Amino acid sequence: MAPAQAPPFLTIEHLSEKTLDVPVTPAGLSTAAKAKLVLQSGGRTLAGLVFVWLMIRLVPVNPHLNLAIPIVLMCVMIAAYAWYFKLQLRRIHTAQYPQVQATEALILVVAMFLAIFSVTYYTMSLATPKGFSEPLDQFSAFYFAVTVLATVGFGDITPVSIPARSVAMLQMGFDIAFIAVAVRIVSGTANKVLENRQRSANE
Repeated sequence: MAPAQAPPFLTIEHLSEKTLDVPVTPAGLSTAAKAKLVLQSGGRTLAGLVFVWLMIRLVPVNPHLNLAIPIVLMCVMIAAYAWYFKLQLRRIHTAQYPQVQATEALILVVAMFLAIFSVTYYTMSLATPKGFSEPLDQFSAFYFAVTVLATVGFGDITPVSIPARSVAMLQMGFDIAFIAVAVRIVSGTANKVLENRQRSANE
C-alpha cells in the first residue's frame, strides 16, 4: 500500500513540533479564524503606517533649514529603508502565513518609500518656499509623493525650481524600478518559502 501523502497545504491542526516550517495558508481556517487573522494583519499594518507618519512628523518645522539637510535626511532614510526591507524579508521566511506577511510588507515598504521623498520635498519647501507651486506642509508633501508614484499629475502641486524638479525626476526613475523589483522580490520570497515548506512536508 502506498504511503499516505501529506495534504497540499496544512492548517493549524496539522502542525506538530516536526512540521513547524510546513506551509500554512488561511484557506483551511474557519471563518472566525480568518476574521481574526485579517484583524491582526490589519492592526499590524495600521500600526506600521502610524509609525511611518510619526517619523514624518518628527521633521522640525523650521523655515530657515539649509538645503543640505534634506540631502542628509534622504541618505539616512534610504539606509533605514534598506534595513527595513531586509527585516521584512526575514519576517516572511519565519511567518506562519508567508503570503499574508508579504502583503503587510509591501504596504509598509511602499509607505516608507514614499516617506523618503515626502520628507525630502517637505524640507526642500521649508528651505525654498518658492521651489514648488505652493509651500508644502507634511501632509501635502506626502500627497505630492503619492501623485508622483501614481503618475496622476493633478497639477495642483508642481515642482518649480531645478532642485525640486530634479528630486521629482529622481523619484519617477525610482518608482519604475521600485514597482518592478520590490513587488517581485517580496512576492517571490513568499512563494519560495511556501514551496520549500511544501517540499519538506512531502518528504
